Amino acid sequence: MKPVKRKIVFTTVIAFLLLAAGWVGWKLWFEPEPVACTEEAKVCADGSAVGRTGPKCEFALCPGETGTVTGKVSVGPLCPVEPCDANPLDFSSNQIILESQSGKKTTGDLSSDGSFSVANLAPGTYQITLKDCDWLGCASELPQTVTVRAEEITELTINIDTGIR
Repeated sequence: MKPVKRKIVFTTVIAFLLLAAGWVGWKLWFEPEPVACTEEAKVCADGSAVGRTGPKCEFALCPGETGTVTGKVSVGPLCPVEPCDANPLDFSSNQIILESQSGKKTTGDLSSDGSFSVANLAPGTYQITLKDCDWLGCASELPQTVTVRAEEITELTINIDTGIR
């Protein structure tokens, strides 16, 4: 075999092996195996039953085992002098993000006036921030920590000071 042909065959074999190794790596790291949970049920205090869910096959929360976070986001001042002719901010395209200590993220939509309500949260401590929080003063006010308790509504007010004076 000529040296040039030998080089081409060797390069082709190496390229094929690298491609195969990359495919195997992709399958192992980026495509999680499907999880099949057992069919056990947990009987709740009210007599209802819940099954296992999610990638860790944990029992779903029973009715009455969740809490709610409600509140309002405000940003201001918007002008250096009063009276301010600026239109009020519309928050309806933004979301509030609650991240549990385990890293699970739950989102809730803000209404146009900045109010929000996120229900069915597992009891625990959450870090709260806003999606695309790039207003002046946002980084100094967020994230905030809130504790959610079962069957309770936790009120939260987020006042973002723009620093405009």
